[in-house]
Amino acid sequence: MVGALLGGATCEVTDIGWPGEHWPGGIGAVLGHSSTEHRLIVREVPPDSPAARAGLRVEDEVLEIDGHEVSEMELSEVVEALRGEVGSTVTLRLRRAEEELELEIERGPYQED
Repeated sequence: MVGALLGGATCEVTDIGWPGEHWPGGIGAVLGHSSTEHRLIVREVPPDSPAARAGLRVEDEVLEIDGHEVSEMELSEVVEALRGEVGSTVTLRLRRAEEELELEIERGPYQED
């Protein structure tokens, strides 16, 4: 799945989207994945992004997206699950330090830098 696809590589997943794409919204965060660790970690949460407003933090580990275990998802499925229509929501189950929690994030519009 996600870990097997990357063969030991590290990659970043940016969910925000880009102009002209079918799904114009996202949570506004950058996630990093290391297949050697088989973990999806929040790497960047821009201020005033939907992710920041919902309480997502750098170093949170994403365990599930809308009830689907990240470890069982292809990388393309992770990206697709994070993107969506502006105003729709996505639920992330996270590990933060020793605690597990759920955050519901309302997707926001793509913001160009």
